[in-house]
Amino acid sequence: MEQANQIVMLADTFPAKTHLLITCLTDTDPLVASFSSDGTSFEIYDQSLFAQKYLPQYFKHSNYGSFVRQLNLYGFTSSRLKVCRLSFHLKLSG
Repeated sequence: MEQANQIVMLADTFPAKTHLLITCLTDTDPLVASFSSDGTSFEIYDQSLFAQKYLPQYFKHSNYGSFVRQLNLYGFTSSRLKVCRLSFHLKLSG
């Protein structure tokens, strides 16, 4: 866990920490959250576990709503999919 904390400290921006978090979950707990198969978006399947267990490891809070608001500030859009999951996609201009 100490090595994971050091890696998180190197990711000093919200997008970098989010990328690290989703990468970690894709590899270790894909039933909570993971990147899409083409890598252009990510999906959160278990919002409660994501907020309670994983957000505090990467951010200074466990508030899922705040996490989503930050995503929106960085240009991510969300769409509700079947089976109560959220998909986030960053639209790149140009």
